[in-house]
Amino acid sequence: MTKTIFNSVRFMKIHLVDYGIFRGSNRIEFKQHQTLICGMNGTGKTTIANALAHLDPAPGVNPHILADSPKMSVEVETVGNRELIKQYADIIFLGCEFELMDNQEAIFKSIESNQHREEIKDEARSIFHVLLSEKPWKTKIPDDLNYNIMPASEKMCLGYAFAFAARKVLNIDIPCVFDSPYGMLDIELRDGVCAFLKKQSYQQIMLCSENEIGKEDKAHFTLNYINNSSQVIKNMI
Repeated sequence: MTKTIFNSVRFMKIHLVDYGIFRGSNRIEFKQHQTLICGMNGTGKTTIANALAHLDPAPGVNPHILADSPKMSVEVETVGNRELIKQYADIIFLGCEFELMDNQEAIFKSIESNQHREEIKDEARSIFHVLLSEKPWKTKIPDDLNYNIMPASEKMCLGYAFAFAARKVLNIDIPCVFDSPYGMLDIELRDGVCAFLKKQSYQQIMLCSENEIGKEDKAHFTLNYINNSSQVIKNMI
């Protein structure tokens, strides 16, 4: 009998059949650390993220218009405590924009302890300094982490800082699913964020466009769009 680790979860596989923009059978096996999935806009990156978030077909997604059958399916295989995916969805599924409220309610929605909230704020401030270390001469980091006065790229880094701070303080090993992880970052911030992510042990699923991939990176999977359909192509690396 497999023992469930209650503070940990990882995605193992996803299987999409005639789901939304994906026609036929499409499988992705996720790495323990980083899985890089590359596709142009409109090829299904967000569709994959939403399927992972719901662990099932997401509301509003229809079967592919050219499918041989009106049926569609989503199978998501995980290991560990599957309930953590929905409990901490706000810090697992990280889009290219972060709508943090004045007191970070989006991050703290599932966190009841006031002590934990204060510890997360302190840890987030420390991580934020690390993420912005590539351009310290251009950035003055406010003590209160007031995102209202930050440009979009730094606001994005602040979102990442809170997401990783919560993992550390709460001692939870949960994945990160990034939808356009570097889309709003300038090159200096991208380098800093990329270096930080590679040092983290948490599972990371990176859904990127081609212009987000660095020269040293190679996609594990490519979303190939042709004839109004996307297909998952596994790359030889």
